[in-house]
Amino acid sequence: MVLVTRTRALGMPQDYEGVLRVLMYLYGCGAMRLHTAILCGTTTVVYPLAEAVAGLPADELAMRTVFTVTTNIIGIITAWVLDQEGRGNFLMARQLRGMAHRDYLTGLPNRRAFAERIDAVWQRARAEQRPLGIALMDVDWFKAYNDRYGHPAGDRVLRAVGRVLGAHARGPLDMVARHGGEEFVCVWYDASLADVETTLAAIHADIAGLGIEHEGSHVPGKRLTLSIGLHYLYPQPGRAVTGALLRADQALYEAKASGRHTTVVTLGDQGPAPLPAEAAQLEEATLG
Repeated sequence: MVLVTRTRALGMPQDYEGVLRVLMYLYGCGAMRLHTAILCGTTTVVYPLAEAVAGLPADELAMRTVFTVTTNIIGIITAWVLDQEGRGNFLMARQLRGMAHRDYLTGLPNRRAFAERIDAVWQRARAEQRPLGIALMDVDWFKAYNDRYGHPAGDRVLRAVGRVLGAHARGPLDMVARHGGEEFVCVWYDASLADVETTLAAIHADIAGLGIEHEGSHVPGKRLTLSIGLHYLYPQPGRAVTGALLRADQALYEAKASGRHTTVVTLGDQGPAPLPAEAAQLEEATLG
């Protein structure tokens, strides 16, 4: 408004005042992006050039040019400030979203992130008729470890276990997450049962390879170990992933009840759901 008031004081025509008003609106109220503001500023230079070609007196032309350039400089600076503020807000929002879905200690996805993604993986496996291996894992006698070595040492153990598990995720649809406390969850997509069992054996070996002393363990050797419950299945129509997670949890309970440092495997449906025509033929053959 200061520039508009100044133009009136200098007796400039209303059409020029209108140009300044439009520019200030576009830059300020329009929240113009920086690259657009630069393009706009460059384009408006045509206005005084056209007046120069039309034969506008030099002193009036110079004054109009000064006002036009000044308005554009102020506008571009305003657009730059708004652009930086918007960029900062975007990065902060993305960081907050990441923090909400990331376990602060291990860096793995947290329980919330797992819950949000597992449904999509389950539905895709069901649609593509692919098997899933769902494993719940628990650090053996972790409370005893914390009591003996302290919580900072316990945190280092959880980070080490998280790194081991993360290294065994094969593809983009495999999942590794901290499920809470000393419990982790892993999902392997479209892997054979033999491959999943081989992976779990490798995880046991890698945990043993850490060589972390655990005097509170009842396992021979007094080293850090895991108990694992695996449920392997082909997702079927009408069945939810919660049932598969419950079966994996039951398998984990059996592993812990049997002395820990072991893997218990349970099997769900071991084949894709038959197509409607195949189901009808199967029913006819059974009845026949």
